[in-house]
Amino acid sequence: MESESQVSTEAKQIHDKSFVFDAHIDTATHLLWRNPEFSARLDAGHVDIPRLREGGVDAAFFAVWINDEGSDLDAMRLTIREIDAIHRTIDANPDDLVLALDADDVVQAKSEGKIAVLISIEGGRCIDEDLGVLRTFYRLGVRSITLAWGAATGWIDSHNDERHGGLTDFGRGVVTEMQQLGMIVDISHVSDKSYWDVLEVAARPIFASHSCCRALQDHPRNMTDDMITSLGQADGVINVNFVAGFVGGDLSTGYRHSQKPDAAEMKDPFDFLTKKGEGEGPPISRLMDHFDHALKLAGTTHVGIGTDYDGASHFPIGLDDISKMPLVTEALLQRGHSHDVIAGVLGANDLKLFEKTL
Repeated sequence: MESESQVSTEAKQIHDKSFVFDAHIDTATHLLWRNPEFSARLDAGHVDIPRLREGGVDAAFFAVWINDEGSDLDAMRLTIREIDAIHRTIDANPDDLVLALDADDVVQAKSEGKIAVLISIEGGRCIDEDLGVLRTFYRLGVRSITLAWGAATGWIDSHNDERHGGLTDFGRGVVTEMQQLGMIVDISHVSDKSYWDVLEVAARPIFASHSCCRALQDHPRNMTDDMITSLGQADGVINVNFVAGFVGGDLSTGYRHSQKPDAAEMKDPFDFLTKKGEGEGPPISRLMDHFDHALKLAGTTHVGIGTDYDGASHFPIGLDDISKMPLVTEALLQRGHSHDVIAGVLGANDLKLFEKTL
């Protein structure tokens, strides 16, 4: 492993003993649009089986990303196609991958030396305002939904599109139905008011699959201190996002805001997510600031990891892809966190959430 030289023996031991989980990777987009040989180390993107193995990753939510184009019915069709791509990839790699539907499946996968694949959806408009569709997605293996992405849906506001003043009555029904089914409600991307509405309705813990701290990077996608604190008090988990634009940084240190290349240079939706333009990511230390802040506010048993790999172009320097996950363990150790706290962040905190929700 290329990063091993930068990882101490102590950190490697912690990492190897821990359950390592990524709450959000956008790999389904890669699988659908390019049908890659996932068992090979790929030139494109940030995730494949060899790099998952090198990163010591035991499980991950493969997110079905839904953009803001087309109708809700179009979004439903795209969701089904991406779910199919995930299932076909698992079927093609039975020695390495297994579909996980609950916490027991995740634990069993690790005991068998396999990587547990959980399915989530990033963009709730794909249910086409129909709880029957929601229930059908559950039957197809979906175990979490990010309630909104860029635009508001017909029933919940997003971080940059507020039409309803939060969560509508139908949206409350969505949250309730998800939790009765055994899905994790994901509040990354929703508006602040929507977050508080979801928290009020939720009877079980919820999580943010990939969100950073707004106090450190003033972006509406990031969570305020009050939101992070309340999420921990509600027994939820904030999974810290690795994307450069949400992590932020001091421009004086050499960090340069990343930018997307021209749309004409993009050949498919996976290019839209991952193709690099100008700019540079922040140092890993800046990402660790977000972890430290979240741990302080939410509590040490309510913070995890949601890298957003395969869903963006720029990440902290050195964290080029999912194979570099041991560097996170090293950085947390260098910040003075105990072995138990690090193991919690790496995945144990989310596993406990699975036991209460799935």
